[in-house]
Amino acid sequence: MTLNFSVHPGPRERQLQRKHNNLLFIAAGPVTQEQVQTAQREDHSAMQRFMERFREVVQRTVKLDKQVETDDLLKLKAELEQLYAVSTGLPGEQTAIPDAIRKLIGAIGKTLLSSSKTDAHFIEKLQEDERHTTLHLHICTHAIVSDILNPDAIIGNNELMPTLLSESEDALQATLMLFSPEQQRLMVEEGESLLKQIEAEGHHLPMARQRLSQMESWLSQA
Repeated sequence: MTLNFSVHPGPRERQLQRKHNNLLFIAAGPVTQEQVQTAQREDHSAMQRFMERFREVVQRTVKLDKQVETDDLLKLKAELEQLYAVSTGLPGEQTAIPDAIRKLIGAIGKTLLSSSKTDAHFIEKLQEDERHTTLHLHICTHAIVSDILNPDAIIGNNELMPTLLSESEDALQATLMLFSPEQQRLMVEEGESLLKQIEAEGHHLPMARQRLSQMESWLSQA
């Protein structure tokens, strides 16, 4: 069945794209055009809510007092990082909003560093936080990471492994940074069980099997 998907879908529609004609989602049933249209409407509504929150956070950032407390700056920076994760997965061709958020995050980082003066311990903490921020911004360029971090729970627990086994190698590796080694072990076990079930029904999914092997390899090196 041919479905009319958007050229640049939002997170809900993108998840339906992943599921469409994908044997890894064998228990989910076929995706319908009605589901696609519903997802498109929900993605549009979610984007409107995001833009309202984004404008509110930008206004708070612009109006910051020069004597703002460090803890307040760190909280605002963390909030902007959460917004960035969602922004990279919005419907349409989105570059302006993520770029704007990156600039705000960078400006706050510079403000924090300049306020640290000669506090070596605080500077070290800021540097560690900056490394975390750099990694976060990098991995969020992958749509799967954005969708997993989306607070609207785009990908349910029962869909996580089928989704991950459908991703590219780079996207999968980036996504695994979100999970602890113990969580990854459980995911590998779930993936093995899923593939055995599908293979027992006569289907062969070499790419998914390769992704699972890669997960096992990365986990052994952790």
